[in-house]
Amino acid sequence: MIPADKCGVEFVKVFHLYRGFFRKKSKSGDFVKVSVRQTLPDNWVKKKTKLKGIVIRTRFRSFKLDGSTFFFNENNVVLLKKRLTTKGKELIGPITRSIKRKKFVNSFAGSI
Repeated sequence: MIPADKCGVEFVKVFHLYRGFFRKKSKSGDFVKVSVRQTLPDNWVKKKTKLKGIVIRTRFRSFKLDGSTFFFNENNVVLLKKRLTTKGKELIGPITRSIKRKKFVNSFAGSI
């Protein structure tokens, strides 16, 4: 997965999905546990650190109540410190309306 915030991490690997032991898939808005695999040089977030994140975009088709569907080109996650405070200061790209209702979007500088 590629993080969607500017915290200096380029690639993460998901190794645990919250809300159940035998879960194999997660939707947008679900919390996941990730391991940092690739970072920018001299970054304050080091490789092999384990962090919590929230999925904001998925390739899986999501359905709206009016019958339309939407999906994104890649899976993206936002890395979290504690509870809903984010590691990065800026969010990259669009997010779904269900995520916009959550509290953590207000913590970004350029968020809508």
